[in-house]
Amino acid sequence: MTIETIFWTQIASILGFLVTLFVLYRILVEQKEATIQTQKENIAYLKDQLAEAKSQSPDILAQKLANRVKLFEDEVKRLESDKSSTEEQIKAKEAELHNARTEAENLTKQVLSARELLSDFQCPHCGAPLAVREYHSELVEYQGREIDVEHDHSAYECGYSVVDGKPNSPCKGKRSRGVSAVVSA
Repeated sequence: MTIETIFWTQIASILGFLVTLFVLYRILVEQKEATIQTQKENIAYLKDQLAEAKSQSPDILAQKLANRVKLFEDEVKRLESDKSSTEEQIKAKEAELHNARTEAENLTKQVLSARELLSDFQCPHCGAPLAVREYHSELVEYQGREIDVEHDHSAYECGYSVVDGKPNSPCKGKRSRGVSAVVSA
């Protein structure tokens, strides 16, 4: 083999290496761009879901009912001050106002009831959701008799856990429990 052959072989191998390196780089960049695009689509989807959840929350519904009650009250006042309006129109609007107030009160009761029920499934310190609730039975001998003892274990996502009503591990979550007030009409 001559030196010239070795030289051209090395040049060809260096060029092959550079081409291979460039191709691999392009493949990695394309995968990264595809991953970024997928993440952008996921973010857009989650934003849409969040906006929909916010528009359907009990507080929003209560606010809409409160606005409707206010609108009916204003309309009843306008009809009472308008001399040409009939007594039937005023009674009809008062009935609508009463129905709207009743709906708002019912919604408020339902939201409060739901929050009360939900409190059993949230950390009492930070509001983190319940992760595990288990019940175990144990046979214990006491003064010559066997007694069946029930044990209750609850663990929350923040790390707080309770065994038989007594704290077992501390809460590692935020200390502010965000409970928003319900708008009542």
